[in-house]
Amino acid sequence: MPLLLALLLCLEGIIYLWAVWTVEDPDFIFEKCTRNSGRVSAALNLMILVMVGYYGLKKMYAHERLKNTFWKLMTLFAVNHIIHFFYIFKNFKSKEVELVLSENKHGIITFVFILLFPIILWSYKKLNKILYIAIILHLFNATSFMIKTFYGKIKPEKPAYLHQIGIGIMCAVLVYILYRVLRENKKDARLN
Repeated sequence: MPLLLALLLCLEGIIYLWAVWTVEDPDFIFEKCTRNSGRVSAALNLMILVMVGYYGLKKMYAHERLKNTFWKLMTLFAVNHIIHFFYIFKNFKSKEVELVLSENKHGIITFVFILLFPIILWSYKKLNKILYIAIILHLFNATSFMIKTFYGKIKPEKPAYLHQIGIGIMCAVLVYILYRVLRENKKDARLN
């Protein structure tokens, strides 16, 4: 885990240095950092979603290696979101715009749960029904917030095809997770 965290911090450092070297107007350095840090979060989230869709939570928790990989990805996602929020804060500050947290309640709630979930996962070693439901709801909530953010970038004059593709991929993987949840629980119902 320490090596993965170090690699993530190096990547975020590279994102910052790349912005400093490539952005001419200093007021837009943190805007570029925010955008690219958000892409790292989206990639980490997608890895988590694909893993849950492919294996299913019950199978992941039955195999120590899969469970630990899942926990590590969730932790990296949370740490990256702290850095992402820092970049957002600095972006607003550099443009002298007030960051009004009360106007984005869904974002604040999602951010708090992104930070809490690694603690919850590392604390509760076994998967129970409540944790299972909480993980699925959390993944859907965090992903829906990302989809909403991507959708906000799409304008008639700027179609933002990369964001449209990202929305499509995330929606497809959420459907895949629903399929996996239904299969896991249908299988358990047959066994009982």
